[in-house]
Amino acid sequence: MLFRLASLLLLSARIVAAQPGVLPNQQPIAPRVPPRAASTPPSGDTVGYWQQRADYQIVATLDEPRGVITATGSLRYVNRSPDVLRELWVHQHLNAFRPGSKWSATDEREGRVRFQELRDPDYAYERFTAPPRVNGREVAVEYPLSPDSTVARLALPAPMAPGDSVRVEFAWTARPSTVPRRQARRGRSFDFAQWYPKVAVYDRDGWKPNALVPAGEFYGEFGAFDVTLVVPTDQTIGAAGVPVSGDPGYARVMAPGSERPRLAAQAYRDVPPAPAVRVPTGYKAVRFIARNVHHFAWSTSPGYRYEGTSYVRAPSQLYRFPIWDTVSVHVLYRADAAYDCTRATGDAAEQKLCVDRSLTQWQGGKAIAQTRTALRWLEALYGDYPYPQITVVKRIDASGTEFPMLLMNGEASLGLTVHELGHVYTYGILANNEWQSGWMDEGLSSYQEMLQAGDSRVLLAARLEMANERNPAQPADAAVRRLRARLDSMSDEQAATVREGTAEPIGSRADLFGSFAVYNASVYDRGQSMYQALHDVLGEETFQRVLREYYAMWQFRHVDRWAMQTVAERISEQTLGWFFDQWVQQSGIIDYALRAPVVRKEQVAGRFRWVVTAQLARVGRYRHPMPVGVRTATGWTLLRADPLKDAQVVQFRLDEAPDALWLDPYGSTESPTARFYRLALPSR
Repeated sequence: MLFRLASLLLLSARIVAAQPGVLPNQQPIAPRVPPRAASTPPSGDTVGYWQQRADYQIVATLDEPRGVITATGSLRYVNRSPDVLRELWVHQHLNAFRPGSKWSATDEREGRVRFQELRDPDYAYERFTAPPRVNGREVAVEYPLSPDSTVARLALPAPMAPGDSVRVEFAWTARPSTVPRRQARRGRSFDFAQWYPKVAVYDRDGWKPNALVPAGEFYGEFGAFDVTLVVPTDQTIGAAGVPVSGDPGYARVMAPGSERPRLAAQAYRDVPPAPAVRVPTGYKAVRFIARNVHHFAWSTSPGYRYEGTSYVRAPSQLYRFPIWDTVSVHVLYRADAAYDCTRATGDAAEQKLCVDRSLTQWQGGKAIAQTRTALRWLEALYGDYPYPQITVVKRIDASGTEFPMLLMNGEASLGLTVHELGHVYTYGILANNEWQSGWMDEGLSSYQEMLQAGDSRVLLAARLEMANERNPAQPADAAVRRLRARLDSMSDEQAATVREGTAEPIGSRADLFGSFAVYNASVYDRGQSMYQALHDVLGEETFQRVLREYYAMWQFRHVDRWAMQTVAERISEQTLGWFFDQWVQQSGIIDYALRAPVVRKEQVAGRFRWVVTAQLARVGRYRHPMPVGVRTATGWTLLRADPLKDAQVVQFRLDEAPDALWLDPYGSTESPTARFYRLALPSR
């Protein structure tokens, strides 16, 4: 089977199955956790920053019966680095969803069956149909990881000096898999999440090609996309761009009472002439433009229904890039959900759930309202949304995947919408290397979701402080009590992984985690906990200022840990290397012991005062400015310990008699042990 698949890859292109070897920036060459910045300059800010540029022009025609697109395209690649380049690396991610790929090998090793047993025509592929041409000269395609073909190397016919550019011409076919995962096809519906030769990132550490596996995602070069899609006339398309010509199909399938689509054909100035396109009878050509993006994805189905609106706002500040005062919001869901869901499953209960997630949750303005709510909230958190449109489509797969200007969602809940639209900020605009630093994206977007829902520890602590109850461990408000119990349970679960030895540093390269489950627990759950801890370290006002400054400084650039850390240190006027070192490079818990309380009563100027002292010692690996609280008749008094001291004495001077000394009484920290240190004080 693998031999036959490898043979199919050849087609008319010159393919070189290179000897298996180590790709650039992968083991044993690269460390598991980066010891230095990959994109942030030594200055720590944007002075001296550079990134490559990648502009695409693509024409793709969909052959529905075969489930295949046939495409041609050109890539203009600009070398803005200080280095001479002698090769280009490109990703062909669709080749992950087939037998013989590293993705399938990982599934096999971890006991999942998805793509490794698929047969033609069910597996996905992306194949060159002619040798790529660089500045007009044919070049060979090498697959160093053969039989995995998600990473390809192109040797340049001539060195590319700093400041030079090349034009690479591609011809290829691509087909999604019938098994959904980030991409899919079912009947006449298609999710083309990964479908074109995507140039790998070249940063200060060199090339960053990686085989696509379940753990880890993407890293891309910014540029502009000019994409013309040729599809049957009854297809409706949602894409990561602005439709500038042709009919995407929105008006034809618009829901009754919906606002007419605002296609924003004039959103971009200086749109170049359209390419010459052959449009067969019964087909249409729809052209999309997207700028300041590092990926282009699209979905199409004749079963879509359209609802749309305009999100109008006044830009809040000046940025390096244009901000539109009106953002078009497009929502595409399944009008044919009843039929489509019978194709998805034969189980009646699953079909009912499928219809709910495909139609009921979306229609009547529900999904539009969720999108507007999420957009408004994220703008308040970071800053103005910097694109002229956002499209949300109901995809075939469950859950969601984000792309610049496009969300492919399996349902229309507010939580998922906030999470995926949050990714447009933390992945699309603040373009981290998800393959190496998923915690900067998945962890942060997960925490954004918690913040929007009001479920974070910092917000819990603020509520408890306002309530000023004698026993904040058991709040009178039932909702607050449930939230505290839920957050404590999450901390306990993460502490268990540390005790069991399965926790791994969140900064590890994605494909080196012990399993996909460990990867998820690390970059989502522990990553989310890291931001809860950072929020607690910085405080509410400073944390908000850090996010807005981080966004304003680094939008449309590649970010790494040092970009975020430098902004946080400058805004907070603190040294935070200790914080990022422990959370990114180590696995551990926040564990402090509070011992030996002493109460002393003094008389000063005719008034009594009480002095409470206790010993605080760090027991766990992670440092934190631990809150310690003393209770009196009128409420709680808190102080913060020094996170850089392993052992210290904490002291309170009070005008009232104290009766209790607690570690972290309001539960603001990610410590699974703090609640065990609730000490009664002797009365005097």
